[in-house]
Amino acid sequence: MSSETESTGMIDLLAWYETNKQKVAGAGVVLLVVGFVGYFANWKTTQTELNASNDLFQVRLAMGKEEADIADPTKLLKVASDHSGTAASGRAVLFAASAYFEKGQYDEALKQFEAFLAGNGDSPLRGTAMYCAAACKDALGQTTEAIDGYRRVASSFANSYVAFQAKLAMGGLYESQGEASQALAVYDELSHTTVPVTYSSEAGSRRESLLKKHPELAPAEEAVVESAE
Repeated sequence: MSSETESTGMIDLLAWYETNKQKVAGAGVVLLVVGFVGYFANWKTTQTELNASNDLFQVRLAMGKEEADIADPTKLLKVASDHSGTAASGRAVLFAASAYFEKGQYDEALKQFEAFLAGNGDSPLRGTAMYCAAACKDALGQTTEAIDGYRRVASSFANSYVAFQAKLAMGGLYESQGEASQALAVYDELSHTTVPVTYSSEAGSRRESLLKKHPELAPAEEAVVESAE
């Protein structure tokens, strides 16, 4: 926020005081002063958030015009640093982390996703950040850690889209590790009628493919039907 804009806000408040100074007396003085301070604090917070969001927008707009391989995520991290404590600062860190991931810099991406999680415990984007952190570990070949991360997402954000996506990723890792029975259990969970069709159909397709490779895992009733056909 510029000092000029802040000064304008103070002038507005002083004008209010001059108009209402007769009321700022006696028993009502404390309440009026508290209201005065609260109004100014709220105004400053709003302006701070607007300025932060505008700076973030401008940086993202400029980066959007660049080739992905030359876009510089550190510009986003500067916005985060310059506007520390704002919601836009947290979003800037997430955008930077995503940019690092797209560039294949998974270590740096993981660092930024974890930084977001450490500083934004109550953010509605926390589930997405947790999923992305697990995806970074997945890309780095840290399979056990990635599975643990996906499992935490599925547990902490049950019945959400990010949880369903985490389960699909977890099932895929189980398959890659030769843990077919655990993969099947995950696909069975996702095949439930309460799961959105986007995820249940993908899980059903993977399940069918998995059972063709491992017919011994098919439930007895499915094995009977298949043999009858």
